[in-house]
Amino acid sequence: MTSRWLVALALCMGVGAASAQKQKAPSVKPNAIPTPTSASPGPVAAEQVATDHIKDMTMSLRVVHEETNYDELKKISREFATQYRISTYNFAYKWPNKLRVEGKAGPLSGLIIYNGDTKTYKVGPVKKSENVHGKAGQKQSLMDIGIFSKDWLSTDYKPIFLRREGGLLIYKLEQRDNDNHSHEIVWVNPKTAVTERRVSYGWDPTPTKEIRYKNPKEIRPGVFVPTRVEIYNQEGKLGGVQSVEDAKINLGVADSLFEL
Repeated sequence: MTSRWLVALALCMGVGAASAQKQKAPSVKPNAIPTPTSASPGPVAAEQVATDHIKDMTMSLRVVHEETNYDELKKISREFATQYRISTYNFAYKWPNKLRVEGKAGPLSGLIIYNGDTKTYKVGPVKKSENVHGKAGQKQSLMDIGIFSKDWLSTDYKPIFLRREGGLLIYKLEQRDNDNHSHEIVWVNPKTAVTERRVSYGWDPTPTKEIRYKNPKEIRPGVFVPTRVEIYNQEGKLGGVQSVEDAKINLGVADSLFEL
């Protein structure tokens, strides 16, 4: 699985996943994932590139098991690999910063709702809510499926322009409202607002994983959604693949979906 909200759901469902921002990065081969260089001239503000055209969205995220290598995923962490045992997650989003994720593992189903700074989950009879303000690693949105969205950037991460590379704009995303040194480096296509590549860093300068968002599809005029998600471990080896399916955008999503 590629995104932190899926890790959170797996954790809530009792399958042992842990918050990525609290994990110590395992040792990796030097320079397995390139470390970004210093900032280059001609900065482009992230707000100019990020999209606010998606007002609501529903979709499914399916694990492509035949292309997923659990041994390679376990090199990121055993807990991280566990979430790939949940084959399909159903997703609903509404602007701004509202997200609903549902998944099922065997007879057990789980639900997580993010509504602003409030995270609520329900697994079987267990229900819990908590305030996640200043905890970017526990808040998720369109960024986790590769869409560079304005609402997520304005609440959770501070984007810092680094450089241009092959038509892409590269930003460092630092966490807001806390002293956590975990951060993300993202390669954004300014024509599609798709994050084509995302590298995660923990407490030290060693990258922990890389996610690539591929094959964007124009669902509505000017609105693009990646249809394939690949995750690579610290050695640059492919660990998991997901397919984004049945995406529907701006057709209306009820506010009640984000209440529990």
